Amino acid sequence: MKKSKGNITGIEYFIVHACVETICFYLLRLHYPLMLAGAIAFTYDFFAFLPQGLIGKFIESHKKLPYETIGNVLMMASIVMVASPVYKLHVAGYIVLGIGNAIMHECGAIATVTESKGKIFPSALFVSGGGVGIVIGQTMGVAQVSWLWLIIPAVLSEVCALAARKSVRKGTYPAFDVVEKKFSPWTILIVAFVVTAVRSYLGYAIPISWNKELWQTIFLFGIMGLGKALGGYFVDRIGARKTAIFSTLAAIPFLVFGDKLMVVSVIGVFFFSMTMSITFAMCLSILKYSPGLAFGVTTAALFIGLVPAFFVRFNLLTNAILIVIFSIVCCLLLSKTLKK
Repeated sequence: MKKSKGNITGIEYFIVHACVETICFYLLRLHYPLMLAGAIAFTYDFFAFLPQGLIGKFIESHKKLPYETIGNVLMMASIVMVASPVYKLHVAGYIVLGIGNAIMHECGAIATVTESKGKIFPSALFVSGGGVGIVIGQTMGVAQVSWLWLIIPAVLSEVCALAARKSVRKGTYPAFDVVEKKFSPWTILIVAFVVTAVRSYLGYAIPISWNKELWQTIFLFGIMGLGKALGGYFVDRIGARKTAIFSTLAAIPFLVFGDKLMVVSVIGVFFFSMTMSITFAMCLSILKYSPGLAFGVTTAALFIGLVPAFFVRFNLLTNAILIVIFSIVCCLLLSKTLKK
């Protein structure tokens, strides 16, 4: 891959994203080493995902504020609050953590789109960095490593974000055009929202009983990140529609029959993860002058999709049926709305 400005910005925000998620998932595991506490996780997800569109729109309209530094300062403040022995500070700390996360995500989305020259790969590369941070953060949190180590990713995040600072503030964005023009903008946005929400839900519903060892978790999230990055690469090379149809249908048998077979399952996860960049490109095709809002549509959908996971659990057979039905529905929706 040629080292264009867009790819360099994608790498910079890949690192930022990895650092941000390292901090977030360390803190989410810090007081709950066996599992994420439902109320805490839900509160954090609410503030990390839902307000991103509004934050992105504000960043695009008010370019002089140091958003990167504000986001990283909030991350640092949340570290102190959550690591504090004062229990009452913890919930407030997770709210601050979620808002800081949202700001850094929006800076990454705007910066990578700005420098992309109409390619989705830089943004896909940026998003794929989250899997690296999730693995590092959870590992540190479970091992009860001192919270002082989080100073390193916090500083690294600030350095890399400042390196891409000008990209957030340019205010000129390339055109994306991956959708059929015969559909109304609202139809395209609704389809992108639904497909993203389904992908978010299935991410929790995928039956993976083999994931018991730390190295398996690392491998799983590594495959997810690789799928997201290569999804963007293939969208730029062969088109969004071909990538969408192939990845959604190819994933089905591997996800359904890979519960106890790691090699089979991760192939499905890889294909499944490739759709991330497609729905973002759809939103960019409609919200041409607001990549921050476009990214916020997808993150709001991610939150809506994961809500059922907090309240409902299905058995293996039900999950398999849902995977098949939802994947086929998403494939049909994307095949109709994406440009041929």
